[in-house]
Amino acid sequence: MVPDIAALVEQEARALLERMDIHAPPVDAYLIANKLGLTVQIDPHLKTRGYSRTRWDMGTIVVSSQNPNKSERKQFTIAHEIGEVSLKGRVEEAHLEGASNLMAINLLLPGEWFKRDAEGSGFDLLRLKKTYSTASHELIAFRMLEFRPMIVTIFDNGSLYKRKSSYPFTVRPSYPLESQCLRDVTLRGEKVSLKDEEISVVGWPVFREDWKRVIFKTQFVGTGL
Repeated sequence: MVPDIAALVEQEARALLERMDIHAPPVDAYLIANKLGLTVQIDPHLKTRGYSRTRWDMGTIVVSSQNPNKSERKQFTIAHEIGEVSLKGRVEEAHLEGASNLMAINLLLPGEWFKRDAEGSGFDLLRLKKTYSTASHELIAFRMLEFRPMIVTIFDNGSLYKRKSSYPFTVRPSYPLESQCLRDVTLRGEKVSLKDEEISVVGWPVFREDWKRVIFKTQFVGTGL
């Protein structure tokens, strides 16, 4: 994201929360949309996650209902569309989609609040999820990268889904201790913390009946970062 746009989005999100008199998490995107006079409609036939439209000066956000159990996804979609409505004409069309995604992140996980709470919890994913209940585990995990050097990795049913690092150097695709952490969390279904001379790994289970997601953070020992 272009730095100037990122700064604009962060400022706009902060101002919007202030205007809506929202001063603590969790942030409800439905509530913001309602206060802005935007109608939220559920379309069971929608093929995309959602979109916004304006007719006769009335704004509407249309959201898919294909994933009824994923309320966090609807929250993100609504927050994204609020971003599109707020930023349209202020951000170039080529950057609007990315800026709207960033707006959603800054609304659901405001930087100043999140940094304070993440540091206070020791960057514990499940504790942060209880505080920021309208944001997904994935969104929270990757937001942590912005405030502390670490690697965040997500496995779905044992297969690598995403892996991102905020270290200023190249990290390996995997480390033996991470593989052990993945096995332990999958088998035990509970938080696991492991450490050796090189890295420390903390893994969390995000399980459903038919689906096992494991998210873990990896940090290097003794790097001074």
